[in-house]
Formats: sequence, C-alpha cells, structure tokens
Amino acid sequence: MAITFVKIIPAMGLLAAFGLAVQAHAASDEADPVEVFNKVCYSQVPSVEAIQAMAKELLWEPIEAADLKEFSPDPDPEVLEGWDVQVGKRFYRLGLARTAVSESFRTSFPEFTGGKATSCTLVLDGRNDAAQVAERILKLAGKEPTSRDVSDGAFTTTTWAGGNDEFKVFLISKAGAAGESGLLNVTILTK
Repeated sequence: MAITFVKIIPAMGLLAAFGLAVQAHAASDEADPVEVFNKVCYSQVPSVEAIQAMAKELLWEPIEAADLKEFSPDPDPEVLEGWDVQVGKRFYRLGLARTAVSESFRTSFPEFTGGKATSCTLVLDGRNDAAQVAERILKLAGKEPTSRDVSDGAFTTTTWAGGNDEFKVFLISKAGAAGESGLLNVTILTK
C-alpha cells in the first residue's frame, strides 16, 4: 500500500518559518517532543473537541488564518485550527484539521468514502535529533513502520499504518536532511 502524505502536509516552508521564530526563544528546557505529540495529538484524535478544549484551557495562541492552509490540502475543511504552543521553554506549532476523506484514501479504502479524516500535526522546533525522535515514535506506534525514510524534497518521511474495519490510523514523522526532527502527524479515518 503506497500512500503519499505530501498532500497532508503540503508546505514544509511552514516549518522553516516557524524554526526562525523559535530560535529567538531558544532555551535549555528539554521537553520530549514525542510525549508532547502523544498528549496533544495522538491520544486525542479523532476528538477535535478534546484538542480545542486543551487549547482553550492552556491559552494557546491561535495561528493566523493565512498560516492555517498549510495544515489541510482540502480547500473546504470542516475544521481547520492551529495554535502556537509553549511547553516549558520549548515552542511548537499545532495544526488540527477535519476533512472529507481524500481521493487517494477513497481509492485505497473505499469503505471510508463517506467518512472523515481528522489530522493533528505538531511542527517541532528542529532542536531534536531525528533518530532519537524516530526511536520514541517507534515505541509509541508499537510496531515497525510501513515505510521508512522516503525522500520528500528536503525531508524524509516515515509512516506507520494500522486500524480496523471502523477506523484507519496513519502516523507520520518527517525529518530534515541535516538530521533534525521536523514534524509529527496522526491522521485517523472514520466512517
């Protein structure tokens, strides 16, 4: 099964721009980005409401509308929100989208044609080694990836896939060519 996730996260320019802003806030605090991703995205999706409530409770800063389109290739998403998130002294960017199931997913999983795709993306600050993040994501996923280190322009993508008759889960990790971590994404298809 070959699924291209370039359409899920179409512009890694967002990562570069965010990385420049984060450098100004560089600190020695070492929040584990995989643990942040697990608590904020992986353990919450497909509940959009849980992530929205967390954003409100923790006073995350909403992302400007112009930057949100980077989190969804769908021109008319049901939900599209994003926040700048501070965890300790580390800064991340979080995107949340719920859309109709894309054409590529409908082709691969026709039983989900009328369903929804809920996606949560955590753009990392680039200060973590991609190999270490990959080890932690492997533990979180609990199994080997379906594809590893697939070239995606200046980035490489590793993907895990799973699920059952009711939902499909895709876990994605992107890393930069210099060995820095880039972003983590979970996308869940529901009927």
